[in-house]
Amino acid sequence: MDDSLARELADLSALQRIGSLNTEYLPQLSGDLRPAALVAMMDEIVLNARTVLVELGCGSTSVLLARLLQQRGFGHLLCIEHDERTAAFAASQLRREGLGTVARVVHAPLSRHPAALSRHGQWYAPQLVHDEVLAYVERFGLVDLLLVDGPGFGDSRYPALPVLRAVLAPGATVLADDVDRPDEQAVLKRWSEEFGLEFRTAPRTSLAGATVLA
Repeated sequence: MDDSLARELADLSALQRIGSLNTEYLPQLSGDLRPAALVAMMDEIVLNARTVLVELGCGSTSVLLARLLQQRGFGHLLCIEHDERTAAFAASQLRREGLGTVARVVHAPLSRHPAALSRHGQWYAPQLVHDEVLAYVERFGLVDLLLVDGPGFGDSRYPALPVLRAVLAPGATVLADDVDRPDEQAVLKRWSEEFGLEFRTAPRTSLAGATVLA
């Protein structure tokens, strides 16, 4: 079986598994996790009792994650998104479904960032992210699951760990999407070297995960 067919079958299987969360139609957005990657993240939430989640890059999958947390009866999700339209859709859908106490969407435009690898590199607005994450952690505790799924160009995802490492709980999981792309592979390599993380790719998901040591 070639890899592309295996990935398609993995996605089909994943769609069946999340069927109970498809309570109403959601559009497929360009930045959404593949179904197999979404299920891998949901497995991490359930199997390791993750309760304080941060998602960089949001979309319809954010709503599905919030539905899962609501079904379980505990856990919170903070979503940071640079695209205004995507952030507005996700926030509106969460409100409409009564999930506002479970998940929050922050629209954080991209701007020059001191932690970026290049001189003019961009990441989410520094002060806004600082304030939002600090308030979130003060209310719910340290982050035990971080998903890095945005921004989506070049090495733009690198600042995620320099910025957020201090709020990650010992034993937290860091998940990175699109790790089959060269730019993301380069970022993972730097994170591994600088933060002592050992990333492992989940089969057929384009998702890699690592555990934060104490």
